[in-house]
Amino acid sequence: MYSKFSGYFFVLICFILLSQSAAASNIFPLEPPDTSSPQATLSSFIDYTDKLYDAAVSAEGDLFLQREYLQRAERCFDFSKVPPTLLKDVSIESVLRLREILDRIVLPDIADVPDKLEAKKHKILLWRIPHTEITIGRCPDGPRMGSYLITPETVRRLAEYYGEVAHLPYRADKGENYTGFYEQYIYSSGWMIPDGFLQKLPDWMREGYLGQAVWQWVMLALLIVLCGFGLWLIWLWHRTLKGKSSKWSWRLERLIFPVCGMLVCVLAEYISSDQINITGEVLSYVTMMLELIFALFACVAILIGGDVLMRGILQASKIKEEALDADVIKLGCRIVSFTLVFVLFYNVGSAFGVPVTAIFASAGIAGMAIALAARETLANFFGGISIFLDRPFRAGDYIVLDNGDRGEVKSVGMRSTKIQTRDDVMITIPNSVITNGKVVNQSSPHPSFRVRVKIGVAYGSDVDRVEEILMELAIQNKLVISNPEPRVRFRSFGDSALDFELLCWAARPHDRGRLIHTLCRDIYKRFNDEGIEIPFPQRDVHLHKAEE
Repeated sequence: MYSKFSGYFFVLICFILLSQSAAASNIFPLEPPDTSSPQATLSSFIDYTDKLYDAAVSAEGDLFLQREYLQRAERCFDFSKVPPTLLKDVSIESVLRLREILDRIVLPDIADVPDKLEAKKHKILLWRIPHTEITIGRCPDGPRMGSYLITPETVRRLAEYYGEVAHLPYRADKGENYTGFYEQYIYSSGWMIPDGFLQKLPDWMREGYLGQAVWQWVMLALLIVLCGFGLWLIWLWHRTLKGKSSKWSWRLERLIFPVCGMLVCVLAEYISSDQINITGEVLSYVTMMLELIFALFACVAILIGGDVLMRGILQASKIKEEALDADVIKLGCRIVSFTLVFVLFYNVGSAFGVPVTAIFASAGIAGMAIALAARETLANFFGGISIFLDRPFRAGDYIVLDNGDRGEVKSVGMRSTKIQTRDDVMITIPNSVITNGKVVNQSSPHPSFRVRVKIGVAYGSDVDRVEEILMELAIQNKLVISNPEPRVRFRSFGDSALDFELLCWAARPHDRGRLIHTLCRDIYKRFNDEGIEIPFPQRDVHLHKAEE
């Protein structure tokens, strides 16, 4: 079973599959096999596999020529139903299995197989090898439409067909020394496991069980245990490293575990497929499981990477968490992350043969229904986008809404804005309400806020002294800024008093109430000391005696 000949053949096959460089050969590299009829397809497959076997045992061994023969034999099959992630392994196994089957059964004379003219005349869509269920059918669509290929159903059941004929001897016309390669291929190992090691194993370890040798099952189980133990050790190290680096701006260490998980999946898939050489349905299950786990680790890495990027930008730019800029950066990073996750699972679904386009089309219809039900939420979301673009106010600004609410903007989110009033009451207002109403920003374009204090003095007062006192009190007040300078205006001759107005600026709108309080208190005290009268409203009432 493990002859030098079979080991040499397996090395050649692996080299053929892994080689990607071009080389000269004595056939045209772009010429496809003839698949114009059932006869042409069956003849092409037998011809190219004969040449492949001859080249594999040849002393010269043109490896790139063997690669050409193998690829042309593969092109006699319709692999449209095979998931792309399994195509490489399924294609070579299908070639070797079918050749083993054909070498053990009686084949019809090639002249009795329908040729191009007969297939066209009788409109033959499907032809079956006599006394078998192996069929060659006309491809109805796709890039190879019209070609006669070995059908997807045959590809799916080749393992079953091989199991039914594996005990039969090769046909007499193959010769006494003819040896097939399929079992040597599936029970051989890669370069990491030397043939000498396998030769030393007991016979029962080299016996086949469910399509794999016993030693392959043992190695696969050991590989799974080692990968799980390695991931556990990485997780413990990752947790320790996270605790030591909590003060870093860019928390890149958070990506260590998911990235290592991805690398472990890649390594496990390579070892199981190319070194232990797991084949058949077992390989399909192992490959799809590892690639699904890889996709999950990649998804976690994308989401964590987006969060690391977002927090790194916020800390590097010193943007406050409650600022709208922070929300927009968070939203942008999350949109990019979820887009990458969507692309990832779209490609994974396509690689597994899942009809992802139909699934996402159905999800799009459901998404439209959800969007209609959540139109208020969407209105608030786009209101937040509008606030970000127009910038009518920012966190820390003092605003007055058209309903009279007045306070400091504490945070501007994508859904709502929070305002803290002077009564220390937090008001949460939907963004759609703010964008559709009038907003007075008392902190813009300058952060200072003008305060007006109106005062009336009695007729006969010294107006120059009144103006001097008001200016002096404004300049002495610590809450009044010097630029712009305070000013006093004589507004009008009132009914009961001379009307003055003191104009000055507070550093912040928050100081308005306290500034008015201190100015009014100081003006009242100073006018009392100076003997300046603040008159009450007066009316002269004349009484006339009514004539009798």
